[in-house]
Amino acid sequence: MGIYQSGGRTRSIVNVANPGGAGTSAYVFTTSSLSEPTQATDGYANYGTQENLHLMIDNNSDETSKFVVWTYHSFSGIWGKLNIFDGTNGLNDVITIQVAAGINHHVIAKIAGAERVYIQCYDYPNTPSGNTTVYLGVNTI
Repeated sequence: MGIYQSGGRTRSIVNVANPGGAGTSAYVFTTSSLSEPTQATDGYANYGTQENLHLMIDNNSDETSKFVVWTYHSFSGIWGKLNIFDGTNGLNDVITIQVAAGINHHVIAKIAGAERVYIQCYDYPNTPSGNTTVYLGVNTI
């Protein structure tokens, strides 16, 4: 018999790389990661299927890095880039995150219904000094 999990509301942010723990990063980039997620087990589970994804990105390199967020839904069995509706142009645009050198950056994105998340670093300098660390957390409220 499995452990019951209601998927109920979570006020505090749960670290998806180490649920119940703190300080564990999900990714450390030193180069671009151009691979896209393809398997249902890629990335990290959205613990309790929460609504909000928190990205804390620590870019301690000497160059700007750029990211895109992917989400997975078992109803379709495929991954897709996270989009947001832009009311100024009436289009859905892929959420891209750009973090300048030496910056800590916090982003919150709505991922309601997503079962897994994956971060792709699609633009990272070829010879940086340092790295960029990404922490992922989820909550509902």
